[in-house]
Amino acid sequence: MWRYWKKPRLLYKYIISYLFIFLVPFLLMSMIIYYNSVSSLRKEIEQSNINKLEQVENITNERMKELETLAARISYDPRLTPYMFSHNYYGGEAIDELNKYKANSSIIEELFIYYHNAETIYSTHGSYSIDALLNNKYRFNEWKKQDLLNDLHSTIPFIKPIDHVVINEDEHENMIAYLFPISPGNPSPYGTVMYFIKERKMTDLIQNILGDFEGNAYIINEDNQIIASSINDDSINIKKVDYASSSRSGINNVTIDGKDYSMVSVKSDMSNWKFITVMDSNQFFKRLGNTSLIVFILLVIIFIIGFILAILLGNNQYKPIRNIVEITRKGKNNTQEMEGGNELETIRQTITNVFEDHQTLNEAMYMQKPFARDQFFVKLLKGDIPTKEEIETLSKALQIDLKGGTYFVGIIYFDKGMFHEANMLERENLFNKLSDMSFENANAHGIDLLYNDAMAVIISIEESAKQPSELRKQLVLEIRQFIKEFSLIEPTIGVGGLYTEKIQINRSYIEALATIEYKFINPPGSIIYFEDISLEPEQSLGYPKEEQIKLIQSIKQGDKVVAIETLRHIFSKLDHNDYSIQVLKCICFDIINTIVKTISETGLSNNIQDFNRIVDFYSIEQLHTRLETLVLDICQEVKGKKESHNDQLRNDILAYIQENYQHYELSLESIALKFKLSVSYLSRFIKEQTGVTFTQYVQELRMENVKKQLKETQQPIKDIVVQVGYKDVANFTRKFKKIIGVTPGQYRKLNR
Repeated sequence: MWRYWKKPRLLYKYIISYLFIFLVPFLLMSMIIYYNSVSSLRKEIEQSNINKLEQVENITNERMKELETLAARISYDPRLTPYMFSHNYYGGEAIDELNKYKANSSIIEELFIYYHNAETIYSTHGSYSIDALLNNKYRFNEWKKQDLLNDLHSTIPFIKPIDHVVINEDEHENMIAYLFPISPGNPSPYGTVMYFIKERKMTDLIQNILGDFEGNAYIINEDNQIIASSINDDSINIKKVDYASSSRSGINNVTIDGKDYSMVSVKSDMSNWKFITVMDSNQFFKRLGNTSLIVFILLVIIFIIGFILAILLGNNQYKPIRNIVEITRKGKNNTQEMEGGNELETIRQTITNVFEDHQTLNEAMYMQKPFARDQFFVKLLKGDIPTKEEIETLSKALQIDLKGGTYFVGIIYFDKGMFHEANMLERENLFNKLSDMSFENANAHGIDLLYNDAMAVIISIEESAKQPSELRKQLVLEIRQFIKEFSLIEPTIGVGGLYTEKIQINRSYIEALATIEYKFINPPGSIIYFEDISLEPEQSLGYPKEEQIKLIQSIKQGDKVVAIETLRHIFSKLDHNDYSIQVLKCICFDIINTIVKTISETGLSNNIQDFNRIVDFYSIEQLHTRLETLVLDICQEVKGKKESHNDQLRNDILAYIQENYQHYELSLESIALKFKLSVSYLSRFIKEQTGVTFTQYVQELRMENVKKQLKETQQPIKDIVVQVGYKDVANFTRKFKKIIGVTPGQYRKLNR
């Protein structure tokens, strides 16, 4: 019984609420609207006429400004000079250019250019003599040749209405001529741009804006000449109206032939033109009376509709709410009514829980994306993250634990050719194991490098750890032992120096890369520390070998920060050592030789524009400055070359996929082997370049091919599916319907 009565009570509450919300303000507003609408309607209609006239004024002013702008552009256009027009070859191009200017304005009927003291006038249809223009192209009743020439020599812009113009012997038009001296602002112009505008274009402009206006409209220039008019009432004689004394903007009652008219006028500040409408007052009051009745009827209709809607909305409100509650309770054993019957609160709580779960899921999915993680570590190694704050923000967002303290980079080198198609899975498993490792007082994060035979590991040591140098050696030994136990492989490990700032991790990376030079003189499974290089005897010319190797590697990697920093260290040591002039020169030439040799190895020797200028130095400071500039340029070129290589690699990989996506055997592993890349790097690279995974990209290509063949061929669906690389037709059909929305057979029928 409670459930039976509860529903109507909630329903009545909704109906009463809607009625109260609607009726109270409606009754108040109805009274206000009715009594004010009648008194204000006349002002609104008159103000509407003013607004429309102002629109006409604004649009007309814009068109005139366009014409002025065109004239200014024509005057400075080198393609529209007397020489260009008269030239046998360039004359045609000048006419074409004039046509382009004409096309810039929708109101221009014809465009002319006249240069003073000439008998020729140029238009978009060619050149005419003044006589030919007046006798063959146009005929003017009141505009004679001498008057035309006088007007063309005017020093100020002006507009001239021309009635009953005969065009090409058979077309009669009222025209408006707008003459603009060129160049603008010059007290002694050398020519005139003349526009012809059909009066009916201005009339159409007025009519379009005024709409169903029943009176007449006029545009009158500053000399009180009618430029254009829109006539709807022939009984109005505008000549009997004193529009010369009309105000800037306002409404006046005028009497013409004993009849009352409402005249609205607007005056343009830019052109001093007047825009005037004249309307029979009787038509106005008739419209006012009809509007009053319409307003009253409309209010009554709105009241009836509002009352009906309140009942319908209240009646329908409960049912969807109840349905939503039932949906939210699906799968629950509780079938009793909720305490207090608060369905809306239940819905709110359920939606809140769903939203929070969705947010949590999205964040978890984002944080776990290996693509974002790998991108962060690659940029960290390359030094592409410029500030400490940005590193902290990204590592926190990606939930990467870089313990604050000491950092170094190790590069694990495997023998070339160690990994092949047969043991590719073993390689991927090993790299996955090395991606994230935890030790006491330290964390290790592995990054798969571009080439097949190496992997970088960033190790962060806690600040509380004692003797980080000894701990580093212990950690490297543990990593090597782990690799040996996991895969029976004993790689060579190159280790960079220790740094206390995360932003300096790229320096340790460069140092670890430098150890590759010593990989070939050490037995397999060795651990090469960068500082051990410095323990070898220094070069006889007096600067540390470790600095030389670090400089070479930083240039090869395109790391300008480390390269410039290392170069400054080398020259700083020269400044603080007491060498003879001869020894200093030898050291300087050895530095030059090292840099030039490195540049040559990168294939950028052509970038050394002036070798003589480099070797012809007068001081160590001058040499340092010149080499620093050269190194900066080369690092930039190396970085661009790598980006270009990535572009070419992307094009090659995508082209290979597009050529072979129809093969069932196509896989990430086979592509990785062909292009000598790791599977994880290739997967990340494809996602970065296309925005989708490898599987999604291949699936899109196959789907597009299937859709094309379904539309264009009569082949059986099974054959089409097998041709594009699928073997399980039933599974493909389900996948096709999920993505496209229909089965392949239905798709073929719909697109026939």
